[in-house]
Amino acid sequence: MKVYPTILLINPRATYYREIAQKCYPPLNLLYLAASLRQAGMNAIVIDANAMRLSDSEIRSRINEVGDVSIVGFPLHSEMMSEVRALTEIARSALPKATIVLGGPHATALPDDTLNEYPDVDFILRGECEDVFPAFARVCAEGGDYSSLHGVSYREGVETRHCPTPQPPDISRIPFPARDLLDQAYREGRYYSLMIRTRPVETMLTSRGCPFRCSFCYNTKRTYRFRAADDVFNELVGIHERGIDTVEIVDDNFSVDRSRSLELFGLLKKEKLRMRFRIKCRVDSVDEEFLLRARDAGVYQVSYGMESGVQELLDAMRKGTTVEQNAKACAMTKAAGMACHTSWIVGFPGDTPERIWQTVGFIRSIAPTTVNIEFLKPYPFTEVYMQAKEKGMLVNDWTSRSEAIPWVKLQWMKDKCDVEHLLRRIYRSIYLRPRYIWQFGSLALLEGNMLIARYALQQFAKTIRN
Repeated sequence: MKVYPTILLINPRATYYREIAQKCYPPLNLLYLAASLRQAGMNAIVIDANAMRLSDSEIRSRINEVGDVSIVGFPLHSEMMSEVRALTEIARSALPKATIVLGGPHATALPDDTLNEYPDVDFILRGECEDVFPAFARVCAEGGDYSSLHGVSYREGVETRHCPTPQPPDISRIPFPARDLLDQAYREGRYYSLMIRTRPVETMLTSRGCPFRCSFCYNTKRTYRFRAADDVFNELVGIHERGIDTVEIVDDNFSVDRSRSLELFGLLKKEKLRMRFRIKCRVDSVDEEFLLRARDAGVYQVSYGMESGVQELLDAMRKGTTVEQNAKACAMTKAAGMACHTSWIVGFPGDTPERIWQTVGFIRSIAPTTVNIEFLKPYPFTEVYMQAKEKGMLVNDWTSRSEAIPWVKLQWMKDKCDVEHLLRRIYRSIYLRPRYIWQFGSLALLEGNMLIARYALQQFAKTIRN
């Protein structure tokens, strides 16, 4: 059996890694890749610089400790471009002969720009890479023609060569993530969710893709594939055997295939696998039966991307849902005895201060358990990004040379500071109310969740800044 050199996968630090974050989850993407590399007979190591809060010098030391490394890989998300650039420079300095590769959504969307932005990077692996990466690593180790591969982009003289786009892998045959590679982080309770006192919290994927067409979403390919309920259940059994009982299912839309979801709920209830779950659903895909069966299976929280309390904006976003469905989903979820988390976007084209405060009033009226409001992020090649760029509304662009996030300037906005000040006012108007003060105070004092108290103080300090 051929012995291959080590492949090192590094999860970058989040931009907010110095703060208390709402959550810190395992790098499932890298653990899937590591499992596929192992299955192909290759040695993979994963360093989670984010969970372990590693400094640049500590990352360099970890790289040097690994020893004989042939390939170093990083995932690239748009928000983390400058962080990843710094890490590629560290990797190149520590391992001058290694092959450095990038993958992930940003590198897939903009392979030419990415190779230009990252001079230390040798290759881009596009798309879902569980099949692509082992084939690429084999060519690197044994020699061969890169042009015969799928999903690979690389420099060829002054030009960039793009091999054919690969077919998405069959997710029913991908090995379960190699979670044992991060046993130290699990043992130390590095993976958590703010609302849950127990650690670690695990994550898993039961489907990939999304068939919907929201104009702000980075998921621009509309393929949707799901795993069979018994396959999902078997992975959950393995997680439970590792001593973990809280899992976030990180599918974009867990409830797209209703019958499959209900089948899994039935299995969990029948086998009495005592675990707790958080799922993400669309507001138009749940009803009382679905939510009650979810609760009986162990679901403690349902998360919804509600986005706006103004119908005209939901229509402009191509969300395909209504304000009334937002309200109904929230009410049904709470009535079923589960927490209701909601996400919202401000600053979408067509938004105005009056519409923003209309949404705030709507949030107050439906009173979800938790609320996350973000200023619109125009991800590359999304519909809203392309329109904003065409109309001259896009301020800055995605680059590894700056930590600033591009934004869409609407007619009523003077600069981004005005928007950030508005967001702070919104958070104060929602969370500094008796309902939420009591809710989070109870979690901190009655349930002993002191992390949430520290987080609340951190966020409160932000909201009172001028």
